[in-house]
Amino acid sequence: MSGEYEVISYEQLSDLNVFLVRMHERGTHLHQDMEIGLVLDGHVVLETGGMRRNLRCGDIYLVNPLEAHRFASVENEDGILLIVQISAQLVERAFSGAKNIRYACDSALRTALSAAPDQYARLSELLTELGAIFFGRRPNYEFACLSCVGQIYYLLNTNLPWTFLDTAEGLPHRERADRMLSILDYIENNYRRKLLLGEIARREHLSLTYLSHLFKDMLGMSFQKYLRQKRFAHACRLMEGTEQSVLEVSLSCGFSDVRYLTKLFREEHGCTPGAYRQKKRISLRRRPASPARSEKKISPADGLRMLSAFRAQQAKPTRRTMPRIRFGAALTCGAEQYVVHDAL
Repeated sequence: MSGEYEVISYEQLSDLNVFLVRMHERGTHLHQDMEIGLVLDGHVVLETGGMRRNLRCGDIYLVNPLEAHRFASVENEDGILLIVQISAQLVERAFSGAKNIRYACDSALRTALSAAPDQYARLSELLTELGAIFFGRRPNYEFACLSCVGQIYYLLNTNLPWTFLDTAEGLPHRERADRMLSILDYIENNYRRKLLLGEIARREHLSLTYLSHLFKDMLGMSFQKYLRQKRFAHACRLMEGTEQSVLEVSLSCGFSDVRYLTKLFREEHGCTPGAYRQKKRISLRRRPASPARSEKKISPADGLRMLSAFRAQQAKPTRRTMPRIRFGAALTCGAEQYVVHDAL
């Protein structure tokens, strides 16, 4: 799908998706499912609820259903993430109202579980165990996955503050999310040209005031900021993966002023567009650049090796700092070294 509202498809086990990603950048988006992830390597920034969280190796994050969030890399350092997306339908029969659970805590769970470090370690174990089971796909693996999911929910519900989304608010909230899906799809297909909020308001038969508030409520930002974010992300991909001039990139992304685009590069990356291109080309040996989003899923065998390397490192008893894990040595010779998944 083209928009930034994510409808997750489950390829193996219904209502559960587990995958490894090499996170470079992912624009603001939202989806119906709870997402919980573990950083296996590197460094990534998570933005949600107007807050920025620096996530490093061993950190766990949690995003509530329909909560807008964004990932960004730090300079040339990306993060390798194990991501679990769980539809409430998977546990709804066992826990009525699961779709309305909202965890009222910091998205970075190391802070939220600071008073229970043993539970934080247990959650990390459960996530890696779930990943190993999901990738291994041995006979009857579905039951083992359900067991892990149940234990994850039990740990979260007994150690984190949570509330039920009011039933009266739940349906309108989902209706607004569906409306946001339509709007974001339209922006995705038209952001490269001149696009005004009034055009979208007329298309959706909404007032400008209501539509402006909808963006603030659902995405935590204005329409103008979201549109600028979309255009700038596209500009970065073009500077990284093509030979287009700064003027050509500017026009291709919907920016009418080259000076404004240069200003954005200085604010976001601390350099000019040309310098950004040069820095990215230095890192081409690690990750192939592309003018479009790329998604290269890791094979189950290599996923198991990466998880095994992480779990072995975690098991070391005397470790003050978490050293970088060299996943390259754990992967099959000639296989994809990383998962590039900029379209989560």
